[in-house]
Amino acid sequence: MDTWLVFQTPQERKIVKFNNIKQQLLKKYKVKKLSTMQVRYLEKGIESIGYWDIETSDFKPYQNFMICYCFERRDILTGKIEKFEYHITKSDIASAVSDNNFNFDYKLLQNLSRCLNSVDQIIGHYASKFDKLYYNARCTLTKQSNLVHDFGIKTQGDTWRMMKNTLKADRNTLHNFILTTTGKSDKTHVDLEYWYKARFKDSPDWQKSIDYILDHCRKDVEMTRKGHMIIEPFTSISGVLI
Repeated sequence: MDTWLVFQTPQERKIVKFNNIKQQLLKKYKVKKLSTMQVRYLEKGIESIGYWDIETSDFKPYQNFMICYCFERRDILTGKIEKFEYHITKSDIASAVSDNNFNFDYKLLQNLSRCLNSVDQIIGHYASKFDKLYYNARCTLTKQSNLVHDFGIKTQGDTWRMMKNTLKADRNTLHNFILTTTGKSDKTHVDLEYWYKARFKDSPDWQKSIDYILDHCRKDVEMTRKGHMIIEPFTSISGVLI
């Protein structure tokens, strides 16, 4: 009788490997079940993701500042979403003016640093090209470079880059990203009058401007998270160290 060798297909080997990893993670985290996405993240050491966005007084960080940030922390094991935000205050502006500088965001940067350091991976839309670089620059310009974490301790994902590789749209904007993934966009208009007035704490429209900008930022972060959670099953998990 002929003896036939039984070979596993690449797909079968992949399934066996995945199941072995899953069993190891079930024991490690002492849970009864894990979804495919949980296994994919936990295998890479990602237990939490931070979705974030910033609003700034200008695109150039020198002699400018962050107006606010919004941050949503997603726990991979529990699925819980925690929301954090901070905007510059009249006190922050007054303190900077008394020091004759534009460091209105001195305290804001400290708060944002705590958020960024609380997660294993950060994700924003175009954040790898703007938000993270602006944050780094503002930290150094305010002489708080210690707020920038050491290189290599976390990874960064960018839904702008993910969109380029997974979805077809006229432009890879956040508006098009959420429109393509959910069929609806809550993106608000950037009315520059509000962004300009954020500099002037004594303006009668200062609080109105801050409220508008903060609402704009909140919606951007929420859209980034929602869109990402829709495309994550069919996109790669970023391993870009920062």
